[in-house]
Amino acid sequence: MTAIMMNDSSIICPFVNEKFFEAGVIKWEKWDMGGDGLRILLSGPSGSGKTTLAQSILSKTALHLPQCQIYVLDYKNIDFSYLYGAKHFYSYDKTTDGFFEFYNVFEKRLETNDDYNSLTPLVLYIDEYPSWVISFASKEQKEILSKMARLLNLSRAKKIHIIVSAQKPLNELFAFGARESFSHKVLLQAPSKETVNMLMPAYKDEISACQTGVGYCTVNDANLTKIRVPFPRNKEAMRKDLLKAVNR
Repeated sequence: MTAIMMNDSSIICPFVNEKFFEAGVIKWEKWDMGGDGLRILLSGPSGSGKTTLAQSILSKTALHLPQCQIYVLDYKNIDFSYLYGAKHFYSYDKTTDGFFEFYNVFEKRLETNDDYNSLTPLVLYIDEYPSWVISFASKEQKEILSKMARLLNLSRAKKIHIIVSAQKPLNELFAFGARESFSHKVLLQAPSKETVNMLMPAYKDEISACQTGVGYCTVNDANLTKIRVPFPRNKEAMRKDLLKAVNR
């Protein structure tokens, strides 16, 4: 296959363009993680490749932004076990502690108004967000949803990237319409009509079921692209890069 590569220090390539792949060309799609924060929503059924994609995005961000700090909230307590003991890794019953710690850092950035160029890039990743949210009683859930909405609405200009993984990102899991704040939306494998209508309604007639690791992406609700998530060639190196950033 012919490869079309990118070479910019803050650019990551999370997946390849499926249309080019089918033609025998590897064309990487690119996201710039070095400027304003991205708000990324990864959706798809269990086994669709969400976790593989999430780990790829996180490890590549860690590699391309060597000063960034990454917080991983793994409520399922399964796929990120290699991060146990890392400074900013929070699993199961510690997930909420990690969220509040990150939220406090975010609020301090809002208050201090430091020079943009001096800000260290921050990344918050929440795995299986719905499972975590519905574990709360009504009052606590309302607080979490309110804070999450504030993060999604105000983090962009503070070099804070928010990445959320969810099988079904129902609107009630995002207060004040915050689901619409996601700039990058990814649907993998065979999304239900309900999920397509939630995230990519303008393209409902163009989206069809895909195999594992294949799906669709939009940026700012435009430019529908069919994509393929490549399996990591060196999983150990990927994990090592991510571990460094979670330990900062």
